[in-house]
Amino acid sequence: MVYKHAPMGLTANILGASGYSAGELLRLLSGHPAITVGVLGAHTRAGQAVGLTHPHLYEHRDDVFVDVQTAAGAGGDLLFSCMPSGSLAALGEAVSAPLVIDLSDDFRAAPDWVYGLVEHARDRVGDATRIANPGCYPTATLLGLVPFARSGLIGGPVIVDALSGVSGAGKGLDDSLSFSALHGSSTAYGATMHRHVPEMERGLVSFGGADLTISFTPHLVPMARGLLVTARAPLNGTLDDAGALAVLHEAYSDEPFVTVTDAWPSTKAVQGSNHALVSARVDDRTGLVIVSATIDNLVKGAAGQALQNANVALGLDETLGLEQIAVWP
Repeated sequence: MVYKHAPMGLTANILGASGYSAGELLRLLSGHPAITVGVLGAHTRAGQAVGLTHPHLYEHRDDVFVDVQTAAGAGGDLLFSCMPSGSLAALGEAVSAPLVIDLSDDFRAAPDWVYGLVEHARDRVGDATRIANPGCYPTATLLGLVPFARSGLIGGPVIVDALSGVSGAGKGLDDSLSFSALHGSSTAYGATMHRHVPEMERGLVSFGGADLTISFTPHLVPMARGLLVTARAPLNGTLDDAGALAVLHEAYSDEPFVTVTDAWPSTKAVQGSNHALVSARVDDRTGLVIVSATIDNLVKGAAGQALQNANVALGLDETLGLEQIAVWP
């Protein structure tokens, strides 16, 4: 069962606990008043102390990773899976927790899982026992575009350019992700075949009622964390800058983690927080709406959003464990 108006002392187990997003989840849970960390499952690091992998997590430095199968069957009140795509699905019936939140893309199109973009799916998340956490690029893209799609203000194709820090690629060893390759450099990748495009297009249909084609070009930039999306879409009807900002204000005025800003969003302004900044302008010369959104890819783009989903599904205050403001400078 899922606990509505949940008691304190709920236990969360984590699979793939040696990765970056799991490290963020452990950091956030260390300040959560209602959820405590249970079993931490990892593949190659099973048997190792957590402090060797996550040296900043002093509270957990003497904890030990167990194998993934053991963690999957350890019970508890909820399970976060931070494993790569395909890994959770492969475990099948071994997963025993009543509430499961998967941070991979295994179940984002599955009809029996709820796609957990909380700001546009809060009611469904509140009734869910299986939640697919959105990807980082789709999170920022959809937060920016859905209000305009829902209002019938944009057409297609939509052009989306994005910048991401290297932590979005995970811990895999790849020379293109080394310091030598990244320092002072930036490059596009996956411009015609990125796996997040169908997820974005489904989100525009589900939350905005708009079946639009997206052309998406992500760029890897030399920073550890942070993600910025700028999208351009043909404008339907008449709108000015003030009107474009008003569309976003109407959508997010009551949201705890989305802030509409008059200035263009910057990645540094959300670093370490679960907040998203969004803004928009109208380009009269080209007839395009330009929407920009920024998030921390490891927090609102992964672990923070997963915890936000857990809070809503468990009937807790949505902001618990997520009150951190961004780090500056």
